[in-house]
Amino acid sequence: TVTEAALGAIIEVPTIDGRTKIKIPQGTQTGQKLRIRGKGVKMPDGTRGDEYVLIKVVLPPKIDERGKKLLEELGRINPYDPRKNLW
Repeated sequence: TVTEAALGAIIEVPTIDGRTKIKIPQGTQTGQKLRIRGKGVKMPDGTRGDEYVLIKVVLPPKIDERGKKLLEELGRINPYDPRKNLW
């Protein structure tokens, strides 16, 4: 979620052995890859490879009035512009 990506969180993700918890660092962006050591495919020598989790931050499909006001306030107190240095 946006909140988990912005603030950081511990979340559960699926692996080939079942679910495991990983730490989402504060400020995580869509497209980032996080590595889970030793949770990947078994190698010919018997060791396990790593699993990679591709982050996709998903916005809620609808935002109510209170949510809109909170996001507008966040924009005012944290005026980050990701397009600032594009040109």
